[in-house]
Amino acid sequence: MTADEFADLLDCYGTDSVAWPSSLRNEAVRYAQVSDEGRRLLAKSIAFDAMLADSTHVPVAFRLRARILERIATNESPAWWSWITQSMWRPALLAILPLVLGFVIGDMTSELDGDSTDASMFLAFTDLENFVELNESTATDD
Repeated sequence: MTADEFADLLDCYGTDSVAWPSSLRNEAVRYAQVSDEGRRLLAKSIAFDAMLADSTHVPVAFRLRARILERIATNESPAWWSWITQSMWRPALLAILPLVLGFVIGDMTSELDGDSTDASMFLAFTDLENFVELNESTATDD
């Protein structure tokens, strides 16, 4: 077995010789015992596995688990959520708020549009013949 083959074996199957394919196991164990390069590759792979095993431990914030379980047990909800859901009128108010905001913004932007005239704004409320007459009369005044 060569060093590249042994390195590939370690990369594919890890450092546990039980996980190695049975056809290569005896030769790989012998290579790791006899060869300096094999021992070095095996030690490097074992150190890498240990580093990965240590990295899976994530510290938990102080009393985080206890606080979560306590909140679940008491069925405590945040203050903003209870303010919204306590009365009937509050959810309705919050549902209507975007609609009102849309009307206000729409009204503000219609006043900023300098190309629209009063006649074109009322086009939907008049028939087309009256609009043409009104539009012609305003064109002659200019």
